[in-house]
This record gives sequence, C-alpha cells and structure tokens, in this order.
Amino acid sequence: AALTPSAAMPPIAVLGAGSFGTALAIQFARRGSTTRLWGRDAVALAEAERARRNARYLPDCEFPATLVATANLGAALREAEEVVIATPSHALRAMLGALQEAIATSAAAPKGVIIACKGFEPGSGKLAHEVSAEVLGDAHPYAVLSGPTFAAELGRGLPTAVIIASRDDSLATRIAHRLNGGGFRAYTGRDVVGVELGGAAKNVIAIAA
Repeated sequence: AALTPSAAMPPIAVLGAGSFGTALAIQFARRGSTTRLWGRDAVALAEAERARRNARYLPDCEFPATLVATANLGAALREAEEVVIATPSHALRAMLGALQEAIATSAAAPKGVIIACKGFEPGSGKLAHEVSAEVLGDAHPYAVLSGPTFAAELGRGLPTAVIIASRDDSLATRIAHRLNGGGFRAYTGRDVVGVELGGAAKNVIAIAA
C-alpha cells in the first residue's frame, strides 16, 4: 500500500520512462515520495498520466496517487531534492546535459544525482559516474543504483533488492530510506566502480551461462 507523502520529504524526479525508470518511480511513490516521472514522448506520457500506468513498458503496474507522469522537464525537476536518471547508457550524456541546462536556468537545484543506467558509454567506454563528472563536475553528489532486479517485479511490489553506491554516505542513505519497505530492500555501499561493472557485466554473464 502507498504511504502518505511526508511534508518533510521533497519531491523526487525520475528521468527516463522506460521499464526500470517507471518501476523505480512507482516504488518511490509507493513509499511516500511525491514523484515525477519524465520521458521525452509527450503523447505517451500524457496517456500514462491519464491511464495511471505505463501501457508500453509496465501495463500491469498501476501508478500510486503521488506519481505524476510528464514530458515537461522543468515541471519534473521543480523543487526536486534528488534526481534519478534511468535512461539507457547511450543517452546518459545528453540527459545530463539537459539537467545541467535546467540547473543553470534555476529550474532545478538537486542535492544529489542517482544514476540507474547500466553499461558503458558507447564510443568512449566510460562508466556512468565518469560521464556525470565530465558533464556536471563535482557540484552535485552522485550515486549509482543497480541490482539483479526485474522491473516488472519491482513495479508489482514483489520482493526484490538493489544496491546504491556513493562516496557520499548521506545521499545513499537518503535514497535507500525513500525506497525501503513493502518487500523492497536497498543496500548501500561505497564501491561505485564495482557496482557499475557488475551492472554492466551481469547480463553478458547470464547470456553466456
């Protein structure tokens, strides 16, 4: 069951309305956060908001009342304390650039950026935190979120877990607190590179096995 949003808990923005981004947004909202799910496809996001579900990616997972779907990036970021980026890895740099522009125009002032992309950047071979550092610098603490997690199971509220790794312990703890509960467990750690490498390699290993 969804929790009542806390007045002391600022909104959170999830950028990327694919299966994993949608599932994370549902879990944040389910646990009491006012959550904005952003995607580029204005028609699809308007339909998701109307139907209260993402029919393309997670048709069986209903949106909690505190989840808003929007294609307006400024509206998604407004007053958001943390921003979760759940785009494909090849779109991460562009998404970070759009976030940087929004920050520069005062549409957003996040205290932390959480990257939920898996894989290396095509061409450069860089990890997500390296791309983030190049685009955003060190002004905004970052964390990486990964796990052997199926989006459909997360969206449906089945027992599952992720790990949140950050060199900023308070950021990792805040995000874990927002997610934990209802059969979901977020572990925290500081091994950013290890979590990113594990997330990038796990599917390759699974296919080989």
